[in-house]
Amino acid sequence: MESTNTHIEYRVTNDYDNQKVSQILRSCLKLSRGEMRRIKRSAGLMVNEQTVRLNALVKEGDLIRVNLQDDGDQPVIPQDIPLNILFEDDHILVVNKPPDMLVHPLSYHVLNTLANGVIYHWQLQGHNSKFRSVSRLDKDTSGVILIAKSSYICHQLSVQMKNSMCRREYLAVVHNRITMDSGIIDFPIGRLYDHSLIFGVTSQGKEAITHFTVIERFSSGSLVKLRLETGRTHQIRVHMRHLGHPLMGDELYGGSLDLINRQALHSWCLEFNHPVTKEHMRLEASLPADMTSLIYKLKTVPIKEYIL
Repeated sequence: MESTNTHIEYRVTNDYDNQKVSQILRSCLKLSRGEMRRIKRSAGLMVNEQTVRLNALVKEGDLIRVNLQDDGDQPVIPQDIPLNILFEDDHILVVNKPPDMLVHPLSYHVLNTLANGVIYHWQLQGHNSKFRSVSRLDKDTSGVILIAKSSYICHQLSVQMKNSMCRREYLAVVHNRITMDSGIIDFPIGRLYDHSLIFGVTSQGKEAITHFTVIERFSSGSLVKLRLETGRTHQIRVHMRHLGHPLMGDELYGGSLDLINRQALHSWCLEFNHPVTKEHMRLEASLPADMTSLIYKLKTVPIKEYIL
């Protein structure tokens, strides 16, 4: 499979000689039903540089080109916001998100989000696409976030996420010294009551699995590396609270704001397979200044033990 600007291409093999294009799109390119409908609406399908319908028959050697350009209006307001770009090509964008920034606009917060900055950046490039975040980060969580440039790419990456083919690792500073060097936290997570904004470990919740390794211990805390096997809302925050080690700065789940004014959580590494080139991708983002400062304080300044 080869890529072009906002397109994907596929050369028909002998196995699909005299088959419908739609069959190849489903079987080889793994297009979703929604993407097939969009292609039909926008006439975004070509064979040997000629526009064709989904039921057209193709022969071995024919070149199929699928236009991945979005149709419809862009709902996000473009805004000139500096982006720390870790990687970008015609299909994906990987950004190091700063803390204190929403990923998506809300009805009462339509500006100063990551989406606003990304759309502005894309429009400068002449790229017209909706904002589609594949991975999710809370407003106060910093670090690597993966964004797709088309619905097709978003679908392919979402399947990887769902099938645990993406490796997501975080760094967190938690209260109290963790005695174990590593372990697996396997407790279901759900809302503690209907419409609650707070999640917790509950037998009625969904499966949630977090792997942890202690990187360094301090007099009153620990630096921990965590890997998500599932992706429940607030999973790391809830699991660490359940173990008696809430994240520093995470007031919602029992953490103290004395040394940092947001949860000390950073998405530092993301691994996945590129949906077009099939290349194994590994993107890393160094710790932001507030977490680096927090670790320095814990190492050098006598800190009282927090009983939480």
